[in-house]
Amino acid sequence: MYDILIIGKGPAGLTAAIFAVRRGLKVLVLANPAEPSQMTEAPMVDNYPGILDVNGIEIMKLFEDHAIKLKTEIKNEEVTEIRKEKNHFVVKTDKTEHDCKSVIISTGAKHRKANIKGEAEFSGKGISYCANCDGPLFKGKSVFVVGGGDSALGAALMLEHMGVNDITIIHRRNEFRAVESLQKQIKKSKVKVMWDTIPVEIKGDRFVKSIIVKNVKTKKDQEIPTGGVFIEIGNVPTSELAKKLKIKVDERGFITVDKEMNTNVEGIFAAGDCTDGPVKQMITACGDGAIASTSAYTYVKDKEK
Repeated sequence: MYDILIIGKGPAGLTAAIFAVRRGLKVLVLANPAEPSQMTEAPMVDNYPGILDVNGIEIMKLFEDHAIKLKTEIKNEEVTEIRKEKNHFVVKTDKTEHDCKSVIISTGAKHRKANIKGEAEFSGKGISYCANCDGPLFKGKSVFVVGGGDSALGAALMLEHMGVNDITIIHRRNEFRAVESLQKQIKKSKVKVMWDTIPVEIKGDRFVKSIIVKNVKTKKDQEIPTGGVFIEIGNVPTSELAKKLKIKVDERGFITVDKEMNTNVEGIFAAGDCTDGPVKQMITACGDGAIASTSAYTYVKDKEK
């Protein structure tokens, strides 16, 4: 019987494990090897305090090594079901079942892909899904931002602030879906917009060199040189397990939590990018993990009393 079972081995999950183990709890972390943390895709992380010039894989290894040094039990198993019993939970995986007193869901989110030719090939080689993470790497370059919602407009403005010289938004419609305040800022900025346009293909050698776009009205293609492409069409939360257990999610599928990371199911907490928090960054995921771990500790100890 584990005190806390943590689903997910990203920043939120490993931070939760570190906090829980240091409090003397018996902890198990389950990670689906087919769905690694989004952090492992980051070519460079330079916005995490105290750590410079490290890529996503390296920093996640530091997190995992820290947890393992504290004797955290980590297993590569895919969770298929969470069952609530009378006094505990049963977590079923593709290999076995585990009993636990509480659960922290930290399954993260996936970048919504544009599904265009060359996207997979150049991911991390000129294609980015996070302006806040990778923007400084493109300083002085010409880039395109794909999308028309809050994520895309916010990314374009952030890139301009970071010193990216030439920014063009590609949007399939003739008007944005973003909030009015962001639209006003775009109009005042130097950001350009290609309306009624979709990306068709991203080309290059070792890195991105050009993008082919199509005007949806004229049906004409155009190849344009570029130093990078930011695909900002939103994230998809990994919240299928939560939905099966009737854990409350918002209209986008993100798990709804309170300020202590409680879900609507007593004894189940959530942390990181799978939740409805406003900022999707490693540092906020770590904060979520620390809070969820503390709340789970209190829950377990209150039950024991």
